[in-house]
Amino acid sequence: MSSNSGVNATVRLPFPAAGVSFNIRVASPDIEGPSTFTLTAHRWASGEDAPSTSAIGATTDEYGQDALPFSVDASPCLADWVRGYTRWLVRAGVRATHDSYGITGAFAESMTAEQALLGLRSACDMIRQRFELYEESVVVN
Repeated sequence: MSSNSGVNATVRLPFPAAGVSFNIRVASPDIEGPSTFTLTAHRWASGEDAPSTSAIGATTDEYGQDALPFSVDASPCLADWVRGYTRWLVRAGVRATHDSYGITGAFAESMTAEQALLGLRSACDMIRQRFELYEESVVVN
């Protein structure tokens, strides 16, 4: 990536009908290197459900909700989806892996900040295409 460009973006994609929201963060390191990509899934909460104070962390969203595990017990839909989505991310320029609570990866080192933002857009579009279709929660209560 060019030394005079970088990206630092956080996107929250809520899907109230599906009962889930996704937090995606893209950030450029302070030193030379590729932009990073992280994604966590959370139980959907409206602004009215927000606690009075919350600390956003690696696996906590702005409403104080911990990340949902990508497990069959938490959501068979998310457990199935995460494997294919992680592989698909290469089309958005991200080489990624997933664990129980999130997806992490990096954009190609040669990508500019603008290209990383286009990859982020593609990553969001793919999530929207899948989760806008649900009319009931994909999260096990």
